[in-house]
Amino acid sequence: MGLFSRKPSESQKLSDGKNLIVCNKIIRSPPEKYGKAPALEKLSRDQWEAYRQVLNHFRDPALLLPSISRGGYKADTTKSHEERCLSSWEKFWLSRECLIRYLRANDWEVNEAITKLVNTLVWRREFGITYDNFGSHELEPEDIEEENATGKLLILGYDRHRRPLLYMKNGRQNTKTSFKQVQLLVYMVESTITMMPQGVETMTVLVDYKQYKEPGIITPSMPPISIGKQILHIVQNHYPECLGKALLANIPWFAWTFLKLLHPLIDAKTREKLEFEGSFATHVEPTQLEAVYNGRLNFHYNHEVYWPDLIKVVRERRQMMYERFLKFGGSVGLSEYDFKGSDDTIHYPVDYSYGYTDST
Repeated sequence: MGLFSRKPSESQKLSDGKNLIVCNKIIRSPPEKYGKAPALEKLSRDQWEAYRQVLNHFRDPALLLPSISRGGYKADTTKSHEERCLSSWEKFWLSRECLIRYLRANDWEVNEAITKLVNTLVWRREFGITYDNFGSHELEPEDIEEENATGKLLILGYDRHRRPLLYMKNGRQNTKTSFKQVQLLVYMVESTITMMPQGVETMTVLVDYKQYKEPGIITPSMPPISIGKQILHIVQNHYPECLGKALLANIPWFAWTFLKLLHPLIDAKTREKLEFEGSFATHVEPTQLEAVYNGRLNFHYNHEVYWPDLIKVVRERRQMMYERFLKFGGSVGLSEYDFKGSDDTIHYPVDYSYGYTDST
């Protein structure tokens, strides 16, 4: 059966009600039984040399980057076009793992990885997700709260690989297509990344097209292809190597059409991670899965409860990691493994090279 052949939709049903777990807030960490973070994967000598070149480029104190790309992402004339050095929050984002993700995504080509990292840093400045309060229009949850009033995007639970789950429920759509929907997606992706536990660099996305009949929900339709291209560009270019798995279920005819139109634009690595009309329960155990997908979580979205809890947990987690980053020196190349941890030991110093000798 081809990639876009129609498969029988997974029948969704509530669990039988036995041993349900009442839940209306974000789940803060994966079950302890899933184990602890593994050691970081070792680099080859050539990979280490490539990493070192990228690291040194962004450690240069003379490095200046513009605050908005040529032409302007949102044509926002209130933002400065002047170049400025990296803020401490941007250095925090430029972790050891981040640099390696961009190198992996670009086949370890140093110049290509540097170019893509620069593009993303500038994009983050103009989109308003640097978290350093330098710009006048930082993206705040209040800006997009109305977009998620019906819970069309959720962070809830972890899969068997300790990856946080990001639910995308198109059938809970409550607004017409607009740029705010793109902003909400970016905010939730950023929040999902923040919720990744130590040793985890990817997320699992559960896409459910089932139509829900509740107040405030509108009939979903195929979004403009331009919005699809914009979202795909953001995900593939600014969040490389962050997707572990994407499971799509209950896909209606118009969504199949939309996916067929986008398919040529999806890179090969991303395609490998897509699974159409599979069972969520194959990858997520019942204690981490909503009852509507035959899991055990008795979860019903209550915006007044879930949304403020999400904001609080994400802000606290991000601030905790940032303070540990500063405590360990505040340098580009510090490991996420260390600032996501809880001890006072640096396991992977910035120049940790697995014993390789610097050739310069």
